[in-house]
Amino acid sequence: MKYLFIHQNFPAQFLDISRYLAEDKKSEVLALRQVDNGVKVPGVGIVTYPLQTAPLKKQHPYLAELEPKVIRGEAVAAAARQLKAKGWVPDVIVAHPGWGEVLFIKDVFPDARLVCYCEYFYSPEGQDFNFDPEFQDNSFESLVRLKMKNNVFLQALQDADACWSPSEWQRSTFPTWAQDKISVINEGVDAGYFKPDPKAHFSIENKGVQLTADDEVITYAARSLEPARGFHVFMRALPTILQRRPNAHVVIMGREQASYGPEPEGHRSWLQKLLAEVGDQLDPRRVHIVGFLPKEHYRAVLQVSSAHVYFTYPFILSWSVLDAQAAGAPLVASDTGPLHEAIPPSGIRYLFDFFDAADLVSKLEAALDRTPKEQAADKKKVSAWLAERYGKPDSIARLAALMVTEEKKLKTVKSCPEKAAAKTKQISPVKLPAKSPTPKKTSLENNASKRKKATIAKKASSKNSLVEPNSRAKASKATEAKAEKKRVSTLKKGVA
Repeated sequence: MKYLFIHQNFPAQFLDISRYLAEDKKSEVLALRQVDNGVKVPGVGIVTYPLQTAPLKKQHPYLAELEPKVIRGEAVAAAARQLKAKGWVPDVIVAHPGWGEVLFIKDVFPDARLVCYCEYFYSPEGQDFNFDPEFQDNSFESLVRLKMKNNVFLQALQDADACWSPSEWQRSTFPTWAQDKISVINEGVDAGYFKPDPKAHFSIENKGVQLTADDEVITYAARSLEPARGFHVFMRALPTILQRRPNAHVVIMGREQASYGPEPEGHRSWLQKLLAEVGDQLDPRRVHIVGFLPKEHYRAVLQVSSAHVYFTYPFILSWSVLDAQAAGAPLVASDTGPLHEAIPPSGIRYLFDFFDAADLVSKLEAALDRTPKEQAADKKKVSAWLAERYGKPDSIARLAALMVTEEKKLKTVKSCPEKAAAKTKQISPVKLPAKSPTPKKTSLENNASKRKKATIAKKASSKNSLVEPNSRAKASKATEAKAEKKRVSTLKKGVA
């Protein structure tokens, strides 16, 4: 079988399934992506596709949302046609249609099975748009933008042979007529990696702070610190939380730049805006804003967490919701639609009104004030619930089954795939880039063999600073990008 993955920032949501499929030595797995993000997937050949057309400097404003997607669709089609001309034709194409990349892919490979990831369908009512009374937008132009965002998904729903969404709630955002075509398959959580560890610790060296499971630690995590994830509500509640919990430390993880909306007027980020509002009420010895952490540091923070606070608009659910619960942190979350299926049954739920800071504080204290016996019992129940509903091996098996036609038989997944293909091999007969070499030892294997101290590297930071410099994470990313640069020139030759 030949598999073609398409995502402008591959691997993204396709990491586990692409790695699993690549383990089969009889399969050939190739990925097309626009961004050189430096991420390699063992056994997967990766080609960075070049854009063919530059955006117009002047265009109809209603086309601003659609034009970049058409440009990506054109670029992917051009790369696909070159692959086809060299004799490489996929049996299965797996893609995220939201970026426009599969607009024309069926015109190039009409016989390939197209499987689309249906992440979210926008609506002017009942979802994220105008959910927050603080940020209302009733302009006609905004309604038009929502429709233009959905256009590529409507085409994909027509062209796709199969689709999947990660949750029932996200599937429900799509038109009723399309939902029967969309299976619900969550990515699952790696419970072998995100698991409780009573010996875990997280250090902030410049402050002389080391947090362990014996400390009261309140955590918050999001890709970006912004309103879609309730960052504004959380920050404004922090002075009260610190006052009521005098021994608590608060660790805030996430990028400063917004992902799902604009930055605030008059400030370069929501973090800066909120610090201007409440920063003088926050004790820098107890509040630690650590940025976007490397995975092993992120895990350590969750493992020492006494309670993990999570907000979301009625929107896409974050991976951190399952990660935190698997790591043993009780989840204190906003009572919004996406959360209802991502937390255990009643009895160990701590849901609060998204906009009610007092309700947040009340539910947070209820989670923090549990006895050790109650904590242990809750962890056991949550662990069993996660294994039954969100076990990663089962999720991968179900997704793999969606990739092939009914007459094909798939091997049973017995465990989460972590082993890479034994040897690097060239995709033949097409002269495409070699698959990424198998690493000697994965990060998961290293972490399983010995626990590492999770530490944020500091250079010149004041002990009185709320925002912690994350130089180690930046250095790591720069090193990966430099190593990948040499490989990129080779990859591009496959579609040159």
